[in-house]
Amino acid sequence: MEKISPGQIHLADQRGFTKTHTLRRYSSFNYGNYFNEYRKPFGRLEVWNDEMLAGGNSVHVTVKNSGWFVLMPVTGEVLLKRINGDIRLIDVGEMFVGYAVVGEQLELTNLYKEDWINYIYLQLKDTDVLNPQRDAVFKFDFAGRPNELIDLVPTSGMHPFRLHIGVFGGRVDALYQLQNSGSLFYAFVLAGAFELQGRLMHDRDGLALWELEEADMEALSNNAVVLILEMLK
Repeated sequence: MEKISPGQIHLADQRGFTKTHTLRRYSSFNYGNYFNEYRKPFGRLEVWNDEMLAGGNSVHVTVKNSGWFVLMPVTGEVLLKRINGDIRLIDVGEMFVGYAVVGEQLELTNLYKEDWINYIYLQLKDTDVLNPQRDAVFKFDFAGRPNELIDLVPTSGMHPFRLHIGVFGGRVDALYQLQNSGSLFYAFVLAGAFELQGRLMHDRDGLALWELEEADMEALSNNAVVLILEMLK
């Protein structure tokens, strides 16, 4: 009988929601004015936002705790501006990983005049970084690597986490082997549906798991996309 690891599912329709005339923000964890006692940080993971930004507009993000941040466009391109003058244009099929200190403000801009864009933004607390100048862009291509988890941020001693993404056909299985049995595991469904470690997950659901060595998953729809985060001890 399969062992069911302890965990918590974050249903898409139970996330925090912020709406303005230019921004739609869904927060899986407490963020801004949203607070839920069951949505406190999960280990290092403090922010997991699913955001939509209107054409020609910008949003400013203030970093509350020093650590890593990840920015991944789902549709469209995101222009990232930082206080050190660094400017990056991040496209679909790319993921930006950077380090920001407490109080730093990031500016995210949608350069399209008419169209909204969608991106995933997350923050992981880490105050023990000696050399924070380690910004990097990781690229991935679904077309050439279907039905597998693509290693986006490999463990090299630089980052205390790993990130994988994969697109799967219906009824295709995958197994994620954790690098460390003490790691924390978080999965987020970007599209479609999965059964993941005994839990049924739909579009934009998240799942936090702990006390496991591996996580098995099965896509329940075609072109199902999942993003996997492993946070190392």
